[in-house]
Amino acid sequence: MKQTISRICSQCGYQNAGDANFCLKCGAKLSAADDYIMVPHSSDLSFPLTGLELTDDEIAQTKRFLITQDTTLPAGYRSAGLVFAESAVAPQAGQKAAWEDLMKHLFALLLAKHYDGCYHITLQPQSTNPSQFCLYGEAIIAAPHA
Repeated sequence: MKQTISRICSQCGYQNAGDANFCLKCGAKLSAADDYIMVPHSSDLSFPLTGLELTDDEIAQTKRFLITQDTTLPAGYRSAGLVFAESAVAPQAGQKAAWEDLMKHLFALLLAKHYDGCYHITLQPQSTNPSQFCLYGEAIIAAPHA
């Protein structure tokens, strides 16, 4: 399987070569902690959350988020209301960049509101700018154990 490792700058989000010691865009020091596996034509929710200034606890929390398109409320969770996020990056700038920007806005909302994720998510073009996308869904919170 073809994959490469890139070092993503935690300061500016620039994708550097896997052996880079400094960011080519902003000059920030890079290390193995900035390594991300890049698989061509695919992605998941493990991308650098640059620009959010997260604590280590918040970064750990983002890795536990449950985010799904499933329309059924996941077992062990309760609904916490509707959520909305939009991307400020047009897909013409790159589909991956637009998706990551959208997910960063969603993650920021989930963290700020202490949600554990969301379900029944849908993507739709923005009404004011159809070249950009919005995400709609329903927030979830883990149900307390009885």
